[in-house]
Amino acid sequence: MRPFSLGLICCAFFLSGCGTSVAENVDPDQAKRVLQTALDAWKGGLTSADLEAQQPSIIMNEADWTNGNRLLDYKMNDAGKLDGRQVRWVVQIKLQDKNGKVTDRKATYIIDTVPRVVIVRDSFAS
Repeated sequence: MRPFSLGLICCAFFLSGCGTSVAENVDPDQAKRVLQTALDAWKGGLTSADLEAQQPSIIMNEADWTNGNRLLDYKMNDAGKLDGRQVRWVVQIKLQDKNGKVTDRKATYIIDTVPRVVIVRDSFAS
């Protein structure tokens, strides 16, 4: 019985190091830079596909952009808020729709930089 117990303990010891590792947290400075890059691309008339094609690739899921609304201007809050592994950033955006109507809105973006750069708008917060 003793050798069997010793074998189980050895197996448990060696297997304890196996498994998936916990993903890294987002880098807040990088999150700020990629959000600015994405918003500047939108403001500059690029498409989200253009943004995704550049290196490094940035994936941005923003319904107003996809629906053809123009970003006329934006103002980012001074600091994003770390939320789990991601950063949330509140941005005041000025949009123009296809009919020319201009609206000001508050948008909250969730930014992740690991393993890929992904930005999504939090539709529940904005």
